[in-house]
Amino acid sequence: MKVDAGNYLRPDQGEVRIDAQPVGDGGFLHQVGYLPENPYLYDHLSLLELLRFAGQACGMSAQQIGERIETLTHQTGISHALKQRLRTFSKGMRQRAGLCFALLHDPQLVILDEPMSGLDPLGRKMVCELILDLKHQGKTVFFCSHILSDTERLCDRIAILHQGRLVREFEADDLRAFRDKERSLEDEFVAAVGGGN
Repeated sequence: MKVDAGNYLRPDQGEVRIDAQPVGDGGFLHQVGYLPENPYLYDHLSLLELLRFAGQACGMSAQQIGERIETLTHQTGISHALKQRLRTFSKGMRQRAGLCFALLHDPQLVILDEPMSGLDPLGRKMVCELILDLKHQGKTVFFCSHILSDTERLCDRIAILHQGRLVREFEADDLRAFRDKERSLEDEFVAAVGGGN
């Protein structure tokens, strides 16, 4: 990776494509929804104001925005908090609000960084169901997690990164094969990174 004058990390090799198109021109952004591990939300806004802002920024109609807000806030269990200021939200509620924000424009590629961070067991179950629902809709969900049981349960493909490097990839057949041998993804992770050495 190279750091440019704007302090952005630029790749020194490889290429990223979405639907076979290079991502360099930025035209792909309307297809992507992103939830960082610690989402920054405008604290002075209500959840409703935040989501309306997100929809308008994506060029959605008022009707589309209203329908998506209703669907997503119901699905994430925070429809009761639409008029509440984001500064009053707990970490779990902020995570749910961030999910609504990331999914509002119905993206084809969803990138989730530790999406279950700060969630109670009901919240974790909701995120798992949401990811499976997105998957059944034919969307691509790319998510990072340190909770290996979540990745085993939800993913068709898994990549293990250690110290910023890809050390092992698994396809669905690989996962089934080592389950048959009574090995866990945790066992495979430890083997892939050399026991932490």
